[in-house]
Amino acid sequence: MKFIHIADIHLGAKPVQGETREEDRENESWQAFKEVISRARQEQVQILLIAGDLFHRQPLVRELKEVNAQFSTIPQTQVVLIAGNRDYLTAESCYQTFPWGENVHFLKQSHMEYVELEGLDTRVYGFSYWQREITEPMYQDIKVKDGDYCNILLGHGGDEKHIPFRSNDFDKSAFDYVAFGHIHKPVEIVKDKVVMAGALQPVDCSDTGEHGYFQGEIKDHVCKTEFVPLHYCEYVPLILKVSPEITQSALQEYVLSRIRVAPKYQKFRITLKGFCDEEHPVDANQLRSMEQVVQVTDRCCADYDFEKLKLQYGQQILGRYIRTLEEMPQNEVTKKALYYGVEALMAE
Repeated sequence: MKFIHIADIHLGAKPVQGETREEDRENESWQAFKEVISRARQEQVQILLIAGDLFHRQPLVRELKEVNAQFSTIPQTQVVLIAGNRDYLTAESCYQTFPWGENVHFLKQSHMEYVELEGLDTRVYGFSYWQREITEPMYQDIKVKDGDYCNILLGHGGDEKHIPFRSNDFDKSAFDYVAFGHIHKPVEIVKDKVVMAGALQPVDCSDTGEHGYFQGEIKDHVCKTEFVPLHYCEYVPLILKVSPEITQSALQEYVLSRIRVAPKYQKFRITLKGFCDEEHPVDANQLRSMEQVVQVTDRCCADYDFEKLKLQYGQQILGRYIRTLEEMPQNEVTKKALYYGVEALMAE
C-alpha cells in the first residue's frame, strides 16, 4: 500500500510584514499542495495523509470547495485528514458541515476515532484539535481494534503546548506508521515508522532548510519511507563575520558570489556579526536590496577606541563608565556591558 504524508500546508498564510520579496508565499503554498495532488495521481498512491494545519486559520467555504475539487481529481486515493492547532474546529467552523467527496475522510472528533479504508485493509486513527492548545500527552498507550489490518496513526503536536510526546511512546505500539504534523522541520523521529512531515513549504523565513513531503509503502506490516523535497522556496541562513577592515563592496561581492551559484528558489537570511567601523558601519539596506536576499539582521558592535573615548570624555559620564567597567573582572558579561553601555551613552 503506497501513501503520501503531508502536514502544515498552511493554505491562506499571509507573508510576514516587513520581509522583502515575500509576495509569492501565499500562492506557493497552493501550488505546492496542487503538485502533491498531481504526484499522488501519477504515482497511483492509495492514501493521502494530511496531519493537521491544512489551513493557516479557519477555512472559508470557497477554500474548502477548492481543496475538495483537488481531491476529486484523485478518486483512486483515499484522503484522510485532521484539523491542527491553526485550523482547529469551532462550533461555527465551516469544517463542521462541509460535504466532502466520497474519497475524503475527515477525523473531526475531539477524541480518538478511526476510519476503515475499504479494499485496503487499513485503519487510520486520529482526532482533530478543538482548541489552540492541548497540553496533555494524548498519544500514549493507544489501543487499536483487533483484526489483521494495517494501522496508521495521524497526529499533530510535539511540543509542550501541543500534545507533547516522546519517541519511545511508540516502541510497543501496534501502529505500522505514525504520521505527525506541527513541527515545521521534516524529521524521521523513528526511521520508517514515526515521521514528522514538516511544513510542505516554509511559512515564514524562520523555516530554514528543505521542505516537502514523505512518500512510503507498507508491505506485510513493514514500512519504508523517503523524503521528497519541493523546491518552491527555501530559506538559507548566511552568517557574515564583519571586521572594521572589511568594506561594504567586499561584503556585497561575497553575497553576490553565493547568489550566483544558488538556485532561484533559495532565499537568503543574512546575519551580520562581529565589529564594524563606528564611523562607517555596514549598510544593511544595500544588502537587503540584493536579489534573493529577504532578510538582514545586523548584530554588529561598533569597534570603539576606548582609549580615545576616555581622553575625549574625561570625567564626563561616558569616560567614567569606561574606566569603571575596565577595572572590573573581565569576562563576557563585563565585555557586553562595556560595549552596550558605550553604545547607549554615545546615542544619548
